[in-house]
Amino acid sequence: MVLSRLRIPTASGDPDGEDASTADDGSPLTFPALLEQARRAWGDKTAFQQKLHRDWVRYSHHDVYAESYDLAAGLVALGVKHGDRVALVLENSIEWVCAYYAIVLAGGVAVPLYYELKPCEIEAMVAHTDARIVIASAKVLPKLEPLAARLSTVVVVGPAAAGASADGVPPDLRRTPQPAYLTLDQLARHADESAWRELRGRAIAPDDLASIVFTSGTTGGMKGVMLSHRNFLANCRSIRRSIPFGERDRLIVVLPMHHAFPFTITAVVAPAVGGEVTFENDLRRIRDRMAEVQPTLFTGVPALFELMYRNVVQKIEAEGRLETFERGLRICEATKQRTGINIGRIVFRELHKRLGGRLRFMISGGAALNPQTTRDFARIGIPILQGWGLTESAPVLSVQRWNPRKFYMSNYYEEHVGTVGPPLDGIEIGTIDVPEKELYVHLHGEGELVARGENISPGYWQSEDATRAQKVGDWLRTGDVGHVDDEGNIWITGRSKYVIVLDSGEKVHPDEVEGKIAGNELIEDVVVIARKLRGKVQVWAVVFPNRDAVLARTAGRQPSEPEMRGLIRAAIEASEDDLAGYKRISDFLLTDAPLPKTALRKVARGQIAESYTFDPRRWTESWRALQAAEAAAAAAGSDEMPASA
Repeated sequence: MVLSRLRIPTASGDPDGEDASTADDGSPLTFPALLEQARRAWGDKTAFQQKLHRDWVRYSHHDVYAESYDLAAGLVALGVKHGDRVALVLENSIEWVCAYYAIVLAGGVAVPLYYELKPCEIEAMVAHTDARIVIASAKVLPKLEPLAARLSTVVVVGPAAAGASADGVPPDLRRTPQPAYLTLDQLARHADESAWRELRGRAIAPDDLASIVFTSGTTGGMKGVMLSHRNFLANCRSIRRSIPFGERDRLIVVLPMHHAFPFTITAVVAPAVGGEVTFENDLRRIRDRMAEVQPTLFTGVPALFELMYRNVVQKIEAEGRLETFERGLRICEATKQRTGINIGRIVFRELHKRLGGRLRFMISGGAALNPQTTRDFARIGIPILQGWGLTESAPVLSVQRWNPRKFYMSNYYEEHVGTVGPPLDGIEIGTIDVPEKELYVHLHGEGELVARGENISPGYWQSEDATRAQKVGDWLRTGDVGHVDDEGNIWITGRSKYVIVLDSGEKVHPDEVEGKIAGNELIEDVVVIARKLRGKVQVWAVVFPNRDAVLARTAGRQPSEPEMRGLIRAAIEASEDDLAGYKRISDFLLTDAPLPKTALRKVARGQIAESYTFDPRRWTESWRALQAAEAAAAAAGSDEMPASA
């Protein structure tokens, strides 16, 4: 990439470079102000790095600032005006971050999209935002073919695809009508003095839109969440006041950056505090990368942490050390119960070394974390703090606070498993009634959680009805049901739209029931749904069984469907012992394929079918495909989720 020709404007254009877009405490309220402050504070310190083949590519804060402005000037030269949308469809990388910064520095609105989306999905989102320019990796180019007629320019990032020309464009995309194709270098060189002059005079206000982020689609809907510079930077300020994250911290990013959670931590908070970020897209190399980089923080989603622990145990078992590992767990658990002291870091010091040896804590977001996963990691001396938020809140609303003394010297975190902690500083949380679900705060002690603060989205792109439905005055309806305890900790019990109201008037939270059932080894995937049979609402489940666990129960023999139903029914009943009778499953459906998931590995409830069939052969094929992906990751020494999972 091309570094700046030193024609970069200061954030406000004044001689001293002081940015007017700052809060009273001096914290930035726009991305230009953020990059200016990071450049001044951290200068030549590494901001982002990634390993390409055997060589490290490192960008300092100076480099990021310069490269981002070079690309921004190129976008202005292409005709990007204030408020124009530019789509971003590529894998995590330094180029991703600089391209994003370039869009917002030019006054544009970034539309980050998941590179694994289908062509029709990308087409629909680009069309909805009327983006005329797309910045995409060479691998994504074939998916843009349906968009050719509506795009003016495609900026290609990364090595050329097989059979492509020097700019990375496959021959079958060279048709009329077609957009112009540029590489990142060509984009930067596209800027002339006129473009730089215009860029210098382009003022960015805190309430200007920075992103349109499409929600993950758990309900099957497509909504573009509008997020301003102020939304992101206010959330950054709240996170900095609530989570110890500073210039000595190192973070490895594996979650896709089109989601607001990894984006805010990586591209907003890390530069603000001077933290170092490493990108790694090949999940088979994560453990090697952790040993090499020695991260102090790690962020993930529940499915990632569950698979991390599972692969740790599988690797230990393959090495013939399972008995020793389990004995260590018993010692740690007994010591913790008797004294409150966590000795996992000492007992499992070799495991900690494999993860770099400097990991302070991990943060989970994106979905509810299974309490058992929290306990599993706690026993080996690795704390997982659970957070909560929404894309609409840019995105973090709350997180458990980190206190080393409480983790290593007391049972505080064990006693608070399941909470998502108190609200971040500067964010208010309340509860409201949900009359349509017959849920009333004064009667049930819980209600729908609502939030307000400077981080809250102004609404949905070109959807006034959806925006009105999501707001109660200046409060954001989160859709989550829960309560706040006397310590200020938030406890979430489910989603308001998924609460099952029985004919008796009793309420069932699917998340609660799923959490119980999912803990059984025979069950790989489960979703709890409502079904109306003979005029009565019943609680049902859809289950994808764990083939390895099932065959272990049947001594390797493939069970018939009736036998399978018997095993799963017994597993469900065993998991429901501490559930009230009305919450228990009336019946269930078996599926021979994994349940549909979002990019953050949450079950896509909007894609759950009305009926399912179970064929043992298809089940075996589905399971083998899933296991092959996990085995590939484990064979490569990874303790992470395989790319195909």
